[in-house]
Amino acid sequence: MNIVVDTNVIVAALLRRGIVRELLLGYPGSFITPRFCIEEIWEHRDVWERGCCDDEELREVIDLLAADILVVAPEGVYSSKAEEARFLTDDPDDIPVIALALAIDNDGLWTFNKKDFAKPALRSRIKILGTSEVCRLLRF
Repeated sequence: MNIVVDTNVIVAALLRRGIVRELLLGYPGSFITPRFCIEEIWEHRDVWERGCCDDEELREVIDLLAADILVVAPEGVYSSKAEEARFLTDDPDDIPVIALALAIDNDGLWTFNKKDFAKPALRSRIKILGTSEVCRLLRF
């Protein structure tokens, strides 16, 4: 199983216990994300983190997630698909995750923002998954 994961899914797993966290923790190595998403989580921590823990603790959790749970793809894995991805989205922050999904064999791209991935040209190339579809794929 190889599911590409958008930033918002990772943030949801960090914020609270629930099915998203259970899926990520229960199937380590099944989820892949571009390095950009890990960097985006850290750079925008003030927006979503709300002071739940200090920066050192948060950095440790993100590093653990990136090292032991998620497969983090370096830019070189997907950079050749970035230009193609640029035409499939209006959001520049989505380019790396779309490029990764185009670059590797995968079972779909898991996101909470399905409307951001609604262009027909994109959907014809990449299967867009919500949490319920991920559960079905993993027989969770």
